[in-house]
Amino acid sequence: MLNLLQIRNLKPKEARYELSDGNGLFLRVCTNGRKVWIINKRINGRRLSRVLGDFPQMSIADARSALDQYVCLPDTQSDTFLGIYTEWLEFKKRTVKNWQDIDERIQKYIIPTFGNLPFDVITPPRMIKVLREQLETRGKLETIKRICGYIKELETYAVNAGRVNVLRFQGMGKVFVKPKVINRPSVHPSQLPEILEKLQAETLKARTTWDAIQVAFYTLLRPIEYCSLEREWIHDGVIEVPAEVMKMKKPHLVPITRQLEKVLRDRPQVSDFVLTSPDRKDCHIRTAAQEVFFRRHGLQGILVPHGIRAIGRTWMHENGIDNDVAEMCLAHRVGTRVAQAYDRTDLLEERREAMQKWCDFVESCLH
Repeated sequence: MLNLLQIRNLKPKEARYELSDGNGLFLRVCTNGRKVWIINKRINGRRLSRVLGDFPQMSIADARSALDQYVCLPDTQSDTFLGIYTEWLEFKKRTVKNWQDIDERIQKYIIPTFGNLPFDVITPPRMIKVLREQLETRGKLETIKRICGYIKELETYAVNAGRVNVLRFQGMGKVFVKPKVINRPSVHPSQLPEILEKLQAETLKARTTWDAIQVAFYTLLRPIEYCSLEREWIHDGVIEVPAEVMKMKKPHLVPITRQLEKVLRDRPQVSDFVLTSPDRKDCHIRTAAQEVFFRRHGLQGILVPHGIRAIGRTWMHENGIDNDVAEMCLAHRVGTRVAQAYDRTDLLEERREAMQKWCDFVESCLH
């Protein structure tokens, strides 16, 4: 049987090779140095050959446990985590716009260890162990919270789709410390000329990034909402953002100001999206890319894309914009649920005037 020191000392060769741990479990060493656990044995009259996961993300003990689970399964063709996840993600794409962010987290932290395992053999303690080793030790509590939510939703889908029989991961998030609620970094409107000058200078060779920043200021939408803007939403002097995109799950009209109209008009029309990804023409730009851009260019702890909304809201408060109008400019709910049920006005014309004043201020900061 293999031991930890032996595995760590294994070096790649010109051709990949495999070492046996016994009972049909092997460690494959690839030419690029990657080490992969695989099963290769006959079970119940069938030859089973399957990749389990990468070392060290999947430990020796976890690999042996996975082998034991496979041997005990009456049907070795059970649905894998990756198979069920892929099916769920396709369903998710029809209802949310930030599916790339979901996929990025699952592909990075979950798939390498559990992707090729049958969903039935994965236990909450093993999932929790991986999240603790990869994320909790690095203080990434918000990422853990999101992944636990994704797994919970995925499992609910799997049960209702008949892929698995019981719910086991529904309370997994309760064993982790909840992330502290921290307001997103932002600045006072008086600092905007300095901030915009810096951002504009850093985006001289990144037009899409600069246009996205301008759209963020000129719409005051949340990052996922403005990143996923589609051209068919633009009509009659407004952008009509569908309910499924909005955080509050309610359609939202954004009045198009002179500044926003110019940005929309000058954008290259290469896809259905206003802000098409430079890397994939069938996708919009990713919200994570915006955050990384701000962080890499000296704004870490100072301003994030979502913080642009706070700048706009502060400016409106200090410049006499009616509270209800200002709140509705940010697509916030105004009043109680009862009041919302009876008062259906969207204050569009009032918001159009307020947003034009705000955009005029932003434009003045660019000169």
